[in-house]
Amino acid sequence: MPRAKSICMTAGCPSVTARSGRCEKHAPPKRGWQPSARNASRPGDFHKRRATVLARDRFTCQRCGARNELEVDHLIPVARGGTWELTNLWVLCRTCHRKKTYFEDRGT
Repeated sequence: MPRAKSICMTAGCPSVTARSGRCEKHAPPKRGWQPSARNASRPGDFHKRRATVLARDRFTCQRCGARNELEVDHLIPVARGGTWELTNLWVLCRTCHRKKTYFEDRGT
């Protein structure tokens, strides 16, 4: 269903728009795809490293032994000085990864 037209949100502009709240003149410039800041430091061969770590750890969570919903995680987070080396990567299930991240974020 089309959106109702409204006046541009920029003060003093009488133009009408049905898009982002701003007319074409005042709309922010369109940007193409941007990598997230989280992935900016990810190495180009990340998918190969991920496959290597999954095989090395036998597709098994290294905390609880689960074999589904697996994620490759950093033992020491990159934000805290960890690296992308294979020795700093391990396999965790989604549940264990969330628990680990929760405690890291709390500083415990």
